Amino acid sequence: MKKLNVSISTLLVLFSAATLADLNIVDTQNGSWVTVSTNGAAEENALVTTPKLTQLNQSFSTDENGRVFIPLPLNSSRSIQYKAVTVDGAEFSRSAFHGVSNR
Repeated sequence: MKKLNVSISTLLVLFSAATLADLNIVDTQNGSWVTVSTNGAAEENALVTTPKLTQLNQSFSTDENGRVFIPLPLNSSRSIQYKAVTVDGAEFSRSAFHGVSNR
């Protein structure tokens, strides 16, 4: 019974931590729209970067709606890692696939 309680407690902590912050990424033809929120509230002035994309060596700040557009100078489709740091110093990241259309 004790192992079950520990397992359930661990799952609840992980689930609650996952719902505190959200990094939503929407792929477009020339880049990505990134939305940063905490507990459902938009995070204004959060800094968003793409740490492993060396061609884009800068950070972008979210607007009052927690959104920012990040232009992606890509020649091929690939997975991009995004990292966000809120004003309070909370950090979180997510990877998303960015497809390049040859139209």
